[in-house]
Amino acid sequence: CGWSGEGLSNRIVGGSITVPHIFPWIAAIFYKGALHCGGTLINDRYVLTAGHCIKWIDHQGLDVGLGMHDLKSASEGYVIPIERVILHEDFESDYLHDTNDIALLELTRPVRFSDTIQPICLPMGGSDYSGHLVKVAGWGRVTVNGGASRYLRQATLKVMPFDICTNTSFGDHLTTSMLCAYNDNTDACQGDSGGPLLYERANGRYELIGIVSWGIGCAQPGVPGVYVKITDYLIWLQSHTKGAVYCLNR
Repeated sequence: CGWSGEGLSNRIVGGSITVPHIFPWIAAIFYKGALHCGGTLINDRYVLTAGHCIKWIDHQGLDVGLGMHDLKSASEGYVIPIERVILHEDFESDYLHDTNDIALLELTRPVRFSDTIQPICLPMGGSDYSGHLVKVAGWGRVTVNGGASRYLRQATLKVMPFDICTNTSFGDHLTTSMLCAYNDNTDACQGDSGGPLLYERANGRYELIGIVSWGIGCAQPGVPGVYVKITDYLIWLQSHTKGAVYCLNR
């Protein structure tokens, strides 16, 4: 798991179109045929996304696209229907943000892994990514009515220490199960709501450390976006994905 389609020589430019299939765990979540949110394949049966992506819609209209880069290419990847949706029991939402903003989509059949479809590695419990460079990726659907990019895009961010993030304008709304990340330059982030925040290990493998939450990849330069902190939900993930096949990731 976690091996990039580009090997170890990643060329990263903030807000750039990615090399095709560089992130083979990226999922496009469609609602009634239109791009709705991002997601991440974590094993052979489940895609992880944000709770706010699925809370208020009819789940019958959901499908997951895997192995995709160009959303207008009929020959790329394939679409799998959803068997069921598992929303975190303590999901809450108010006018500004969502808490426990995490959900699983169980696919109707197991996924066959290939060069263009692979699961992401999960992080070790207790890992701290403060100050590290990370990546967000998606098709740029970051608002309810916003358009999407045809091609998968990525941007590089930096994880903000939690105590610094609590001193921002929305610090009162943060919990310790959230991560903050921001970018230093003028490129807006291209992440999808529900999409992955990725950390590249020294050995070149990627692990999933966050989910794009609060409906934005990130806001203005230097102003952080808020992400679900995956290390706080590892036990929840394991308990709700029993029987699924995870690859050994170390």
